[in-house]
Amino acid sequence: MGFFSTDFLTWLDDQADIIDQHSGGPADELLKRIAKEGTFSLVVPKALGGQGKSQIELINLLSELAEHSLTAAFISWGHATLIDNILKSENPYFREHYLKQLLSGDYAGATGLSNAIKFLADLEELNVDVITEDGQLYLKGRLPWVTNLRKDQFLAVFVAAVKGDNPYVIAIPSGVSGLTRSKDLEFVALQGSNTAALDFDKVPLKKEWILSTDAPRFLSQNRPTFLGYQLGMAFGLAERSLKEVNSRLKQRSVLKEEWLEQKAALTSIRTQLFEGLHQKDYFVNHPRKLFELRIGIVDLVAQSLLLELQASGGSGYFQQSSSGFIRRWKEGAFLPIVSPSAVQLRHILRAS
Repeated sequence: MGFFSTDFLTWLDDQADIIDQHSGGPADELLKRIAKEGTFSLVVPKALGGQGKSQIELINLLSELAEHSLTAAFISWGHATLIDNILKSENPYFREHYLKQLLSGDYAGATGLSNAIKFLADLEELNVDVITEDGQLYLKGRLPWVTNLRKDQFLAVFVAAVKGDNPYVIAIPSGVSGLTRSKDLEFVALQGSNTAALDFDKVPLKKEWILSTDAPRFLSQNRPTFLGYQLGMAFGLAERSLKEVNSRLKQRSVLKEEWLEQKAALTSIRTQLFEGLHQKDYFVNHPRKLFELRIGIVDLVAQSLLLELQASGGSGYFQQSSSGFIRRWKEGAFLPIVSPSAVQLRHILRAS
């Protein structure tokens, strides 16, 4: 038995294609519906109003979501990552003032760390700067890609450059002076993920918004969770494709050997991830292994989707097919490019 209620999953299955292709509408209520299931309190300590479960249980939860909608899993990844950052910060401000609203989904947790991940890999400069004028700190710049920027209320996490010092990890609430959200970016899939750009036009920086004054250290400590949750999304997409293949093996028995190989590969990656997370700081000290798992799951999802297409035959290629294959095919095309992208990770591995 899974984590989510039958009523919620029925609603999600009914809305999955709409959420995949359209902003607004069901997409704007999606996060609150997911939160109502108790999703985001799962790994929060009981002392802070959560359930005190492990990160592995949340990864399994994200996997279950992704079997029905990668958009749902993607915004949950961004939201859970934001919550993870404020839980691990030495700064208690956001835990004290925003955690309750994040757990209910009243505030959307928006993760804008794509630029930071590229910066830490020496692939890109930081796009937002902390500047000083008359003793006041301001934020200036633009983040071109931030996930889960719901139009009403959000809290976004990102990294900003500081002249002569380590960059800062900052969280910023919506509605502050000088902060502007763009229209939703136009995707071929996951359109309901409320992904947009954020412009900072001399936004006054409050010191309580600073999660860490040492971004490289903070992000390296949090990277196993960041990437582990991403793998959870991919697990679900691969699992759903392989289930679809299994349901057709009687007619397509020639595919059974390859199906078994993909099932074994998925089990292997999942086992390696969970064993690493069980060992304190294992992936902090062995990031290369985590990067290899992330690259491996991208390849596995691609192979699983191709196998599903072969198992489905021509029926899976119709726009009105009830299998959801075309949506999954487009969702799968997103996994290689979500930051850190497969190419970025290959650059890092080659350089190390």
